[in-house]
Amino acid sequence: PEFYLPTPRQVLSELALWIKDGSLLVHIGATLVPAVKGFVIATIAAILFGYALAMAKFAGKVVEPFIAALYGIPIVALVPLMILWVGIGDELAVAVAVLASFFLMFFNVYFGIRDVSQALIDQVMIAGGSRWDIALRVRMPSAFIWVVAGMKVAVPHSIVGVVVAEFLTGHRGLGFLLSSNAAQFNAPGTFAAVATLAIISFALDRLLFILTRRALMWKEASKR
Repeated sequence: PEFYLPTPRQVLSELALWIKDGSLLVHIGATLVPAVKGFVIATIAAILFGYALAMAKFAGKVVEPFIAALYGIPIVALVPLMILWVGIGDELAVAVAVLASFFLMFFNVYFGIRDVSQALIDQVMIAGGSRWDIALRVRMPSAFIWVVAGMKVAVPHSIVGVVVAEFLTGHRGLGFLLSSNAAQFNAPGTFAAVATLAIISFALDRLLFILTRRALMWKEASKR
């Protein structure tokens, strides 16, 4: 029945209506802005913390299991705590986006740095390279493919985090659009919101591929 599963024409009609009145762009902006902010904050923190912990081998062995335990806590369970700390609104959306993407980025940076070939490091040291040379010219470039893999997963997760926050406390954004249409039993509107999220995730993934493709050319060349 169309009450449960609308036709593509009904979904497109709903999307066209949102585009016409300008509400779709408003909701997309309300979701993307905190998602991007949260992703950037999480990426910077994960690179710094992941690199430092990977270099401190003993501390890494001690701390990494506790970080894995924190990663196992569902985001929804932490939202009430985030509300206490940062309140509601954009601050909450950014905080949840940081939580959603930090752990994915951290583990990729951490294991990427630890996976760097010791032979490469030894060659740079023999050639007189400093610690900065090893960090910037060996460790980070070698671990970059891990970082990119983390980004491909963390970007959509940051959007998921914002949508979760909008589900619970938002008054705008794609999460609010999705929950409000579902609450009104508006199947075309619900599917239209889901389709919008899918399109945005696909577009961001392709944009990330374009931005990182040139940086990973050396990795592809080394396989030939």
